[in-house]
Order: sequence, then C-alpha cells, then structure tokens
Amino acid sequence: MTMDKVKQDLQTTFEQVKNAVGWTTDKRITLSIANYYVTTGKTFDGKRFLATSDAIKQKTGWTSPLRSHIHYMMVAFLAKEDEDPAISIDNLMTKQGKLKSAGFKNNVYSYLAALLMSDDATLQGLHAEQAKHLYDAMKSHHPFLTQPDDVPYAVMLGKLPGDTKERAATMNRYYTELRPQGFYMGNELQWMSQVLTYNSSSYQANLVGQAVHIRDQLKSAGIKVKSMHYVMIGFLAALEIKDVELQHVIDTYRQLETMKLFNWYKDMILPIAVQLETKHIIDNEGTTSVSFATTIELMLQAQQAAMIATMAATNAAVASSVGGE
Repeated sequence: MTMDKVKQDLQTTFEQVKNAVGWTTDKRITLSIANYYVTTGKTFDGKRFLATSDAIKQKTGWTSPLRSHIHYMMVAFLAKEDEDPAISIDNLMTKQGKLKSAGFKNNVYSYLAALLMSDDATLQGLHAEQAKHLYDAMKSHHPFLTQPDDVPYAVMLGKLPGDTKERAATMNRYYTELRPQGFYMGNELQWMSQVLTYNSSSYQANLVGQAVHIRDQLKSAGIKVKSMHYVMIGFLAALEIKDVELQHVIDTYRQLETMKLFNWYKDMILPIAVQLETKHIIDNEGTTSVSFATTIELMLQAQQAAMIATMAATNAAVASSVGGE
C-alpha cells in the first residue's frame, strides 16, 4: 500500500469514525480507532460499529469500565465481521472474569488485558494465573511503580515461555540500565523494559544498546521522542528492526506529519508510523509460519492496547488534577 493510499484511508476512516462517535469523543480516541482499522486492513462499518456499541451498553451498567473513555476503542476491537457482537462481548467479559478470579481488579486495564488472552477457553484460567504470578513478581521489584496499567503487559508476557521470576528480574535489569541512558524513570520506562523481554525471559545484552540506538536515530531525524513513545521503541528493539526498516518508520512519520489531521496531535504520529511499518514487515516477510504470524499480530494488538492504556492513564491524571482544583 502506498503512503498516498494510507493517508487517504486514514483521513476517510477518521471522518467515518467521527460521524459514528460524534464530536464529543476525544479526537485521540477517534484517531486511534481510524488507525486500528487502517493498520489491520479492516473496513470500518458504521452500522456494525454502533450496533456493537449498543450491545455493550445493554450488557453493562453505567459504572462499567466498558462505558468509560475507552468505550469506542473497545467497540472497534469487538466489532468483528464474522461474529455476533453479543458473542464477542460475552467472550471478553468471560476472559476479564478469569482475570478477576486470579486477583486482578475490575478496571479499564483488566478489560484491555482480556483482549490479549487466548480465545481457547481451556487456556484462559491458566493464562490469568500466569499473568498474576508475573505481575506479583514485577511488583516485588517495583512495589510502587507496578500498578493496574501494567496488567496488559503481564497478560501478554505471562503466557510466553520462560521463568516468571527470571523475566521480572530481567525487566528490572533493563529498567535499571536504561535510566542512565537518558530515559526518564516512570511508568513508560517500566512498560518499555517489560516489552524488551518479549523474545526471552533471560537478559539479552544487545537490547539496551539497540533501544538507545533506535531512540537516537529518531531524535537525529528531528522526531521529538517523548516518554509515551518508549513502548514503541521497546517493540522495535524486540522486533530487532534493521536500520533500513527504521528509516521506513522515519519516512512514514514525515509523510503523516504533512496531514492536517495531526496538526494538534503530533505525539500520535510515531506510534502510527511504527504500526504501519510493523504491518509492512508482516506483509513482506513471506513466511508460512503460523506461529510467526500469530506472534506479530499479537504484538500489533498489544501496541494498540499500549496506546490506549497510555491515554487512559493520561486522562485519569488530568481528571484527578481537575478534580483537585
């Protein structure tokens, strides 16, 4: 797909989503939804989208996290062409219930985490327990920093091969080694250190240098790298992205930067450019390995969840600040 086609699809899909969700929805959410459809190659169906929204409202109460600011993003994830909305919602709530039974609280992040759980009902309980073990191990290293916003990562990484305690220790080591390299300490750096363990629960000496290299290359290209972008840098490092592919990310960034759509939301350009390049890598890999395709698709979905989790945390902080005035 050419960049002109990508830009056209983003603009068209954004307008369609905006018409469906209305002007009162945060534009970042609308942009994220449009991006989700374009990067996954799905076609936005307004009727199905709104029908799924109605189905969620029918199945949940006013205080449900599914009625919060992530409502329409969750609608996008659940509005599947080949499945009745009610079934998609029931499956999500079942998976979230498994997480609740494992000891996680009922909140925005547990629903985002449920998206990353297996659809195989026989594995969901196990994956929830594995996620809780990893989350607790993470908390042993960072008792105050580890919060509900880490749950999606615990689910994604908890079901991977490797020792749970070793993975948590490796995360802590990456976190510790990245701090002196100019990365700001905090939630975003913790998420990045978690993502870096995607390929292995054991410490990989090259990953810190790779993450620094990617960050520096982006900055050298004039791209303003913020804490919210750390997760994307982590994904690129975990994908072992080559310099030529990183240049594609930079070139894509430059193309998207020309769109009026991003005039006030330039922070969102880099994550979208990363997702588009990841999709490009998938399309051109030429592999028949089902496991490889499944892994990359999971990472794409995790990237999207990471973006929404970041916005959820930001919105919550803003709401708390306003409420305290």
